[in-house]
Amino acid sequence: MIRKTMILKMQGYWAVGSGKGGGNEVDNRIDRDADGLPYVPGKMLKGLIRDACQRLQSAGNEAYNFVDEVFGKKGSGGDENGEGDGLSRTATEKGKIYISDARLPANLRAALSKEDNQAAKDNITRNIYSTAINENGIAKDKSLRGYEVTVPMQLESILECDCDEETFEYIKKACKLVYAVGSHKSRGLGEVVIEFKDVNTKNTGSEA
Repeated sequence: MIRKTMILKMQGYWAVGSGKGGGNEVDNRIDRDADGLPYVPGKMLKGLIRDACQRLQSAGNEAYNFVDEVFGKKGSGGDENGEGDGLSRTATEKGKIYISDARLPANLRAALSKEDNQAAKDNITRNIYSTAINENGIAKDKSLRGYEVTVPMQLESILECDCDEETFEYIKKACKLVYAVGSHKSRGLGEVVIEFKDVNTKNTGSEA
């Protein structure tokens, strides 16, 4: 069993949200955990890393033929000739990897969760705005959009994988293809660098 701390080094503003508005100030708010702090869901991370591994496999790299075994898969059903993977389209096959939600380190999270540190908690987010411009270089009417974003920071997650060291090393290399997380990536948000280290603290994030 491989167990590592996955470190997300957010290089700039980032936003993970459900698309819910925030009244008159912004059109999209970020999601927060039970402590009122921003986080990256483990399921999102798992999907991004799987996609990176899948792209390498699709490019002909046979070392990544473990994707379905490690990450699980959905059934493809079968064609009229009975060709398929034996799983119905609604069936799933569980994988061997777990990734917890990525959150601020425990000590910093505890400090920001204190009632007298509300100002510091508020200071880790910003509101940014954009508008569409017409052919004359003038802002289009009613095109102003506001987004709540989080400042650059370092988040930590736990990755556990029932695989050998060689497979984990390939997963680790694939993480270099994960260039951004969250929403508005096309606008330059969410740029990330992923690194790993040995686990030395417990993580309470939810399973993915």
